[in-house]
Amino acid sequence: MYKIESLGLEEAKVAVEAILQEALREPGPPVAVAVVDNRGELICYARMDGATPFNQLMALRKASTAAQLGIDTLVLREGLKAVKMNFADFGSTDITLVQGGVCVNKPDSRAVLGGIGVSGRLEQQDEELARAGLKALKL
Repeated sequence: MYKIESLGLEEAKVAVEAILQEALREPGPPVAVAVVDNRGELICYARMDGATPFNQLMALRKASTAAQLGIDTLVLREGLKAVKMNFADFGSTDITLVQGGVCVNKPDSRAVLGGIGVSGRLEQQDEELARAGLKALKL
């Protein structure tokens, strides 16, 4: 038997709150935020007023991709370019290569604990916000 660690609701709420606070500091379009567990299943979601349904979809896809594949979406995109692959090669429409999804790893073992996805601003800004949530977890 083995045990698998994963993000829980308390950690997810901390990350979401940190992201929303950071997003409010910088004027810009509203964002949607999703935090998923180590299997890519939604734990916590929030959106700023005015965020679109597409922002919601992309935040969840970014978080889920990062958790299921154990890699940030930007790193995945760059890695696939290097080996001349694309997301269609995965056979899933739920995978995304859009920047803004970060994998949450346990520091000592690098085990995947979950993923954080942000959508609504420029890709780099989405990733910066997701990283603010990761930092708030203090792992």
